[in-house]
Amino acid sequence: MSDSLPRLSTAELETLLAALDPLLDGFGDGASCLDDARAFLHRLGEQPLASAAGSDPPAMIRWLDVWRDAGGNRSTLRLMVAMLLEERRR
Repeated sequence: MSDSLPRLSTAELETLLAALDPLLDGFGDGASCLDDARAFLHRLGEQPLASAAGSDPPAMIRWLDVWRDAGGNRSTLRLMVAMLLEERRR
């Protein structure tokens, strides 16, 4: 699994932004604030919580994993996703 972020469509970025809403705090069971976003995506049926052994996780989950592994949190990822969406709207 590489450290690069896969390209997301505008709709996927919007979904990821919604999953990163701080009002979802406590939605997931994990220790990371990004676990709330992962659980939210799973509930939407967009992404499985775990992927098959040896396969890369789905794109939005990959974003959460790479961001967490780099030491990022929900707030910083939310800002970046919002900035990317604004850039696409121009």
